Amino acid sequence: MSKEVALILVADDEQDICDVLTIFLKKEGYETGIAKLGDDAIEKFKKKKPSLVFLDIKLPDLDGIEVLKKMKEIDPEIPVIMITAYRDAERVVSAFRLGAYDCIFKPFDFKYIKISMLDAIGKKK
Repeated sequence: MSKEVALILVADDEQDICDVLTIFLKKEGYETGIAKLGDDAIEKFKKKKPSLVFLDIKLPDLDGIEVLKKMKEIDPEIPVIMITAYRDAERVVSAFRLGAYDCIFKPFDFKYIKISMLDAIGKKK
């Protein structure tokens, strides 16, 4: 019997970020979906039901905090790891209040991402 591969959704408007996370996640054995806009992220989230979401706090159309809120309404159990380049404590705190699992900062620390991601997926099971 083949093991089902977990899908991870990456929602970020920067192509470089999507590429670097996709390469990392594929090496770790995951499938990835990419969304560049908040509305697109919500649609893909509904259709694909990922195991984990990496979500940029600042997206061009919808605020990442709004996207998080909508995803949590659809599936309160989904682990969402917020991505930000800004050390904006207020926005990070509001993401945690809405149920974000973690927050990672650009440039990425891949050792930390792996630990956080495995922990989040493990807790969901």
